[in-house]
Amino acid sequence: MKRGERSMAYPRSRFFLGSGLSVIGGLVLLGLSLGGCSRGEKEASPTSAPPVAVSIASPEASGNTREISVAGVVRGIHEADLTARVEGQVERIPVHLGEKVAKGELLVVLSGQTYASRLSRAQAALAYARTNFGRIDRLFHDGSASRSEWDRAKQALDVAVAEEKGASAQLSWTRVLAPFAGRVANRAVHRGDVVRIGMPLLSVIDSSRLEVVAHIPDANVGLLQIGLPVRFEVDGEERTGRIRDLSPRSDPLTHTVTVKVPLDPSSRKSPVRKTASMPGVNHLVGVYGKLRIPVAGSPGLFVPASAVIDHEGLHEIFVANNGHAELRYVRTGRSESGKIEIISGLSSGEKIVLAPPSSLEDGRAIVGKGQ
Repeated sequence: MKRGERSMAYPRSRFFLGSGLSVIGGLVLLGLSLGGCSRGEKEASPTSAPPVAVSIASPEASGNTREISVAGVVRGIHEADLTARVEGQVERIPVHLGEKVAKGELLVVLSGQTYASRLSRAQAALAYARTNFGRIDRLFHDGSASRSEWDRAKQALDVAVAEEKGASAQLSWTRVLAPFAGRVANRAVHRGDVVRIGMPLLSVIDSSRLEVVAHIPDANVGLLQIGLPVRFEVDGEERTGRIRDLSPRSDPLTHTVTVKVPLDPSSRKSPVRKTASMPGVNHLVGVYGKLRIPVAGSPGLFVPASAVIDHEGLHEIFVANNGHAELRYVRTGRSESGKIEIISGLSSGEKIVLAPPSSLEDGRAIVGKGQ
């Protein structure tokens, strides 16, 4: 019998053979009744089985605070999705995925011959406009040129200056630079690809400054405030931080509010597994973990971790009830020092079974060790 399934003791049935039940039918029912037992043996119910010796203890109060535990995803505080600002063919990508880059470092080179030619024409037109405006300006001050001629020359000069600046900017956009120091997080193009304006090229993330983004149920929003200290657990690692952003608007579909928590880089506990390519904190970007937020409210109860049974994602404990083991579902909270917080499903006056053996079933008679 699997743990968590209540055994059912079926009462013995009495069969009355009357006019409505033939002798043959009675024999069939009798045969079925006997066939349910294996070689004349009856399966003992948990209540009739001999008591199991177990260790029994009382839960410990967790204090005047409890924790809200929600899923959160790690993101870089500074993230940049770089897109093409000009059309062209990708000529070079001198960086690799996951590589560290410095601010201003060259990331992508697009073909720039068209824009270089455009800039040369704009520079030549600007040189002519300047020369022409200088000549007209002298004639205007000598009284040999009219005001309208001076205005046309000045306008032509202004247009030439603007076109030269535009052509220069377009040529510079063929060289995509890192906006800040970080790592290359995504690369959407390869050498030889033809890109159009607005197409994604690659992404850069500042992995040295991370934040957790989580969605808190509406019912708990009133317990939160800016600056509240929280804990974040992921992959065996724990970080601390404080709530920086708390959205004033609830999502009408999920009925949750978005919170953002910058993580303190010096607060890491329980070092995580490291790899050669992404050591330390850098592997956390994009990873989901548990954001634990302490809030005021009814205190919970702490029990040893050995008393909690993880049954396919649901948590259960055995409660000692009048000399019998009662299997009960509970809602758990934080874990610390080998103990787990029970938020609901257990009262402070009850006693629990420590490290229940695998043979223990719901309703089984128990006796405390040493009694």
